[in-house]
Amino acid sequence: MPLTPEEMRALFPITRRYAYLDHAAIAPLATPVRSTMEVFLTRQSEEPFEREHWERLRGQVRNRVAELVATRPESIAFIKNTTTGLGLVAAGLDWESGDNVVGVDREFPANIYPWMDLRRKGVELRLYRPTNGRIEVGAISRLCDQRTRVLAVSAVQFWNGFRVDLSALCAALRGKDVLLIVDAIQAVGALRINLAEFPVDYLCAGAQKWLLGPIGAGFAYVGPRMLERLHPAIIGTDSVVRDEEYFDYELTLKPDARRFEEASPNYPGILGMGAAVNLLLRAGPAAVEEAVLRLADRLREELPRRGYELLFSPGRPSERSGIVSFRHPRMVPVELHGRLRDAGIIISLRGDFLRASPHYYNSDTDIDRLLEALPQ
Repeated sequence: MPLTPEEMRALFPITRRYAYLDHAAIAPLATPVRSTMEVFLTRQSEEPFEREHWERLRGQVRNRVAELVATRPESIAFIKNTTTGLGLVAAGLDWESGDNVVGVDREFPANIYPWMDLRRKGVELRLYRPTNGRIEVGAISRLCDQRTRVLAVSAVQFWNGFRVDLSALCAALRGKDVLLIVDAIQAVGALRINLAEFPVDYLCAGAQKWLLGPIGAGFAYVGPRMLERLHPAIIGTDSVVRDEEYFDYELTLKPDARRFEEASPNYPGILGMGAAVNLLLRAGPAAVEEAVLRLADRLREELPRRGYELLFSPGRPSERSGIVSFRHPRMVPVELHGRLRDAGIIISLRGDFLRASPHYYNSDTDIDRLLEALPQ
């Protein structure tokens, strides 16, 4: 039987005190996630290290992550965060002066700075400016020319919650020699990501937000074109085929995404992420997305009735995500944020607006608490 929202909620101790609606920032840990990490730490403190045992479990996590995003395990590499994942691309492609990268203005800095730094190699960063918070597929694809190597975009914009049409973007780039790079940290875990349906070249996400995992762990999907073109920025013993040979050196990279895992895996983080992914798979990606969007839709409907302005109102159902950003025309955001925190309601303060981001295990009672605590 699928894991219901109520059953998942019981696994989050934080719900006893707080209405936690801040998964676009840092998610709390469920009891199974914490205990899975504690098993590793306990054994590491009391027993000799058994690499084969932990490697077998790491392989199981790789399989589960691949299942979540509908791809092959061989295409999944473990990384420490989204920034690292994007940095691998910026550092590992063979750039030439005159190349360019197309990105999006107001992206989270993790998807800007790696590309901006390439100007020292003569690479131009072209920023598409969204119209009314929307990324129009046709408009952004028209910024690409014969020297465009990469189009880098977030699946969901962190500040306003706009969800880009990845399928349409893949179609628009078909036939062009442009690599599509996706920062998926504000999507995967909350929204269905099916890489069999929209074959992006590279996608990465940290575990600490909608994936409900720990800080310091994440994954990258490395597509076939990217595997051919991307050289590991760091090469270690785990990058090569003969990863247990320490004296007879042979620099033959592993034939799949594991070549980007250089050495010394973060076992507790990876195993904790695996436990979180198991919860999401038990609930079912479709059910998780439906619940997340339903709760977010409630906020999008109710907040304007109470005098609050939405930073973005989806024009189409496909533009929706679990992020709802809002402000009041007369009230000070930092004061509202502090008031909510004092009432046990956890959301984000981002500049001059507030951002709520409910997950599958949240309830209508959590939404009611937020709405009732906001002054009108």
